[in-house]
Order: sequence, then C-alpha cells, then structure tokens
Amino acid sequence: MAKRLKLALAIVAGLAVGAGSAAWSMKRGGLSGAGAGGWYGNSVTGSVDADPWTRARVALTGLLALNKSQAIYFTTNVDAAGARLREDCRYQVAGAALPAQWWSVTVYADDDYLPLNDDDALSFDATEVKPDAAGKWTALVAPKPAGEGAWASSRKAGEYSLTLRLYQPARSAQDDFAAIPLPTVTRLDCGGAA
Repeated sequence: MAKRLKLALAIVAGLAVGAGSAAWSMKRGGLSGAGAGGWYGNSVTGSVDADPWTRARVALTGLLALNKSQAIYFTTNVDAAGARLREDCRYQVAGAALPAQWWSVTVYADDDYLPLNDDDALSFDATEVKPDAAGKWTALVAPKPAGEGAWASSRKAGEYSLTLRLYQPARSAQDDFAAIPLPTVTRLDCGGAA
C-alpha cells in the first residue's frame, strides 16, 4: 500500500510540476516570431495556421487575437536596455509612422490584466500622439502624467508589459514584420530620481 501511495504522489507531483512549468513557459516564454528592441510578435496569432503553443499562449494570456489582416500584435516587458518595465519608473515611448490605419499601446499588469487604477489612461493611440514634421512621436508611460502629451498610466501595474496593436495593417506589414518600425521604450528615471 505504501508503494502505491508513493507512486500516486509522484505522479501527482510530476503532473503539477509539468503543468506549472508549461504554463510559466507559455506565459513568460514569449511568442516566437519577429520583433526588435524587446518587442515580440507572431505572424500566425489569430490565424488557423497558429500552432498549439501559440493558441495555448493566446488562451492563457487572454489576448483575443484577430488575424493579421485585421490586427498585428507586439508585446514587450523590457525597456531598450533590456531591464524589466516597472511601475515606479518613467519611460518614453518613441516611434515613427506605423503601417496601419490605426494603432494603440496598452499597459498590462503582470497578471495580464489592466492595472487596477482609476487614472482612465491605460493606453495611448495614434490620435493622441503629436507627430512632428518627420512623423516622429513620443508618449510617456509612468505612474503620473508630466504636463501635456500622450500618457499611459503604470500606477498599480507592478512589473508590466506594453502591447502594441496595429489595426488594418498595410499588406507590407502583414508580409514582413521586420519592416515594421517598432517604437523604442527608453527609461527616463525611477522613483523620481534621474
């Protein structure tokens, strides 16, 4: 009887460790596919061609993915230096014209949900940034706004990620993710210190 109990416990422990590591890998392992500057995406997200791992990651993180002719998704949880995005830091997100009809950048807390704050500023989009004559734009991601300009609140986000969505992307973007000029995320300061 003791051998059967040990065997049953070993099987249960093995299943728990295996399921836990698979969930961690899908959630934290990132999506395969093109990306730059810490951003990653997958050209088959939302498509019938998506492999089981991509489908499982989409199901696990709650991303309700459209196919790439309707939307392309990129995510990053690090800044340009490779450091984890943190609630107590301020970041400048800078980019150029993106090959889509409309786009947005949204803050997601470490649990893959929107941060639970009442700032009513969990994202910024193409209508909020003010491009210069060359099409370059900047926005701030921080716990508090800093004057005028596009801002997304990271208050109560802990360690978080940013998701860039390109809606109705150009055919060239659908065919070659590497050609998309992804924004840079540069840390300005943390905890009020430079």
